[in-house]
Amino acid sequence: MVVTNYGKSQIALVVGGSAGITAPTYFIIGSGSGTALVTQTALLAAIDRQPVTSTDMSVTQKVKWTGDWTSSEISGTALTEFGMIISGGGLTGSLWSRSVIPAITFDGTNELRIEENWQIY
Repeated sequence: MVVTNYGKSQIALVVGGSAGITAPTYFIIGSGSGTALVTQTALLAAIDRQPVTSTDMSVTQKVKWTGDWTSSEISGTALTEFGMIISGGGLTGSLWSRSVIPAITFDGTNELRIEENWQIY
């Protein structure tokens, strides 16, 4: 997982006390490939997004976000990239992170759960 330049900028604003910063509230998935870069502002080929299902901050200096898709929502998807965004219309939003994985094709019999774990050093 790569935290994008936008994500790093937003974290700095929060630490600096800036008001009105929106934390990532959606997972976004796609079928794009290539290296995840800090300069990316969007997924290469966004397919769908879902609101964050849960956020866990119970461990000091860590946060875990979870996002879920049902088997019918994910059926037919060839997943190769995912990330976290703030809310936006459709498949848009400011990309906080991007991960690239080997392709997983969903046939309607499996659900999808994505967890992003961040630790602040």
